[in-house]
Amino acid sequence: MTAPIEIVNRRTGRVEKEPICGEWFLRFAYGTVLGRFLQACIGSAPFLSRIAAWYANGRRSAGAILPFVRRHAIPIGESLVPVEQFASFAEFFSRRLRPDARPIDGCRGGIVAPADGRYFAIAELGRQEKLSIKGRRLRLEELLGSAVLAQKFFLGNGLICRLSPLDYHRFHFPCDGVPSAVQALPGRLHSVHPLALRRRFTLSQNRRFLTRLVADCGEVAMVEVGATFVGTVSQTFTPHRHCKKGSEKGFFSFGGSAILLLFEKGSVALAEDLLQNSGNGMETLLHMGERIAMQC
Repeated sequence: MTAPIEIVNRRTGRVEKEPICGEWFLRFAYGTVLGRFLQACIGSAPFLSRIAAWYANGRRSAGAILPFVRRHAIPIGESLVPVEQFASFAEFFSRRLRPDARPIDGCRGGIVAPADGRYFAIAELGRQEKLSIKGRRLRLEELLGSAVLAQKFFLGNGLICRLSPLDYHRFHFPCDGVPSAVQALPGRLHSVHPLALRRRFTLSQNRRFLTRLVADCGEVAMVEVGATFVGTVSQTFTPHRHCKKGSEKGFFSFGGSAILLLFEKGSVALAEDLLQNSGNGMETLLHMGERIAMQC
């Protein structure tokens, strides 16, 4: 639990130490016996997220925005709305960005990052019937809540996008297609940070929201994962209506969170830098709209 979290920044090509928002909480909750006991009993319970949401949506929370922006050097100039106009921290957290802040890769057949975050690539998802995430094992059937659906993506490729509280928290479609209605899969609200995943907690224990996207490359499973203090994942798209690559799908409320993308076998080729970095056990920092794969 004491080792720093290192990531590769695609834009600079450098290995960077990740700043951890709420590091003391994560190290206590998942790195100590008492913390793990409390986390198992009450820490991942939905009522704590409701309390956090009550504060974040209150007008008093607006006073925390500027200190947060300054402390973490948030590029607030990207925001569509000036920071002074946010009525609460929750409004700031789920802010929209200027249209030019996240250009969408225009390559024909290109699949793009659905959100700002740290990406981990997994080739052949169903190899040995499990996939490995930072040393932890996760069964596709447990993740998707269906053995039939898990078989559909067996030996396909996948990507995990991990968002931190410092990121832009709206998420978008990775390619053109027709999305299904969202299926909610029950679970608790554990952290998705590597400090937590190094322990026994896995993403299949968390509350999840599954959308099946019918695209030119085949079917894509898009799974939003609720995490600590993320009791609500809001969807803003219309099911069964064609969506464009890069169009908004929804947003996370306050806290850290994750998105998983699963592709059918032979449908896409993942970006080489993502495969190489993930093979070395490292995540890659990307912005929404950057290319993550190509349709085969």
